[in-house]
Amino acid sequence: MNMTSWLANVVVGGGIGMAMGYFGQCSTGTCPLTSTWWRGGLYGAFLGLMMFLLSGGANPAAMNQSSKNVAKIGEADFEAQVRQAPQLVVVDFFATWCGPCQAQAPILDALAAEYAGQVKFVKVNADEASNLAGRYEIRSLPTLLFFKNGQVAGTHTGLATAANLKQRLQTLLAANPAAATVQPGPAAE
Repeated sequence: MNMTSWLANVVVGGGIGMAMGYFGQCSTGTCPLTSTWWRGGLYGAFLGLMMFLLSGGANPAAMNQSSKNVAKIGEADFEAQVRQAPQLVVVDFFATWCGPCQAQAPILDALAAEYAGQVKFVKVNADEASNLAGRYEIRSLPTLLFFKNGQVAGTHTGLATAANLKQRLQTLLAANPAAATVQPGPAAE
């Protein structure tokens, strides 16, 4: 855990909360969290800590590298690693500045270990692979694309829970490839 980042989030949140309590117009008691400068400071510090924890508290530079179980790939590797893969592939489109992406990374890493040999997990930095993100119409991050037989078989936008992802993976693994409803992916360039 990065102590400097943690402390900065708490101090900035606390400062904003204090300012809200001090300069705010709440004197009726109807807004108890920021009705005084000290309550605003406590509330703001709590929110700063929550933002740090929800963002994963991770080093953004570490997000841009392969993890233990999830390989980071680029546009040049996409065709071979995803579209031509014989097994189900989960592609995580992320950005280093994205808090939910940082929170999603450890969930995907754990699932990749659990489904090793059955499902391949890769991640793509949407900022570095903007052509690829545009081709698959990635509008928000994180976005997960599920590829089966080289085609997009499903998507998930936003932070996904491990339980939700397990359910989707089980459904895709159990589906008969010939009977699966698959939306066609864009042609390889």
